[in-house]
Amino acid sequence: MKTRLLRILGWLVLAVALTAGFLAYLQPGFMLDLANRFYMCF
Repeated sequence: MKTRLLRILGWLVLAVALTAGFLAYLQPGFMLDLANRFYMCF
């Protein structure tokens, strides 16, 4: 039972992360700002 719950929780976390990534790409200004901030670290 515990293993099944952890597996469902893992899939749920993965789905939320993928959805958040997809929604971030719908805002090009945000992605450009994020890329610039990442680039400025180096």
